Amino acid sequence: MNFLKQLDMRKSIRHFDSNYVISDEEIIEILNHAANAPSSNNAQPWKVVVIKDKKLLVALQKLSFNQEQVGQSSAVFLILGDKRNYDINHLIQSSRQYNLIQESEINNKAQRIKTYYSLHPEDKEAVGLRFDIGLFSMNLMHVLRAFGYDSVPMRGVDFTKIIKILRLPNEWDPILLLPVGKAVTSGYSHKRESAEKFTIII
Repeated sequence: MNFLKQLDMRKSIRHFDSNYVISDEEIIEILNHAANAPSSNNAQPWKVVVIKDKKLLVALQKLSFNQEQVGQSSAVFLILGDKRNYDINHLIQSSRQYNLIQESEINNKAQRIKTYYSLHPEDKEAVGLRFDIGLFSMNLMHVLRAFGYDSVPMRGVDFTKIIKILRLPNEWDPILLLPVGKAVTSGYSHKRESAEKFTIII
């Protein structure tokens, strides 16, 4: 299947084969591909908790207004963000760790980031976090399709209780719940507006 056809055929799937098992190795491979998503200053603020345990999936379903796709899924990807990744010192250290900058470039890079944040202070807060996590999440959904899986992005859940039962750090902000698995239905038909309706070319 070519890439454009795969994009056009994506649908939110709400019924999965509950017996299908995704291996841990495949999950890691999928996430490594998804992590090529862009992010502000390459902050990569995403955190992902993958829940496969059936008892936990049942508990998550109860905290998701009993939506069946949560309990039926092979895995639920809880996608969170950590604003600490936007800290300038963290960004510089990350660039140094991966040899992306020379020592002589550190001050200039730090100043560029400061200037950027002075123009867009919201990009190191919740607004920027949701933007970056949105890019990562969409990338993840496309990668899942390439591996033969379907998914459905969800926010109609009790994130506060989910964070509590999973004992996750308070600094991790929950953004999205993504049930994943092998589809047993074709999903709902959807209508998208044509580009002519939302595009201005100057």
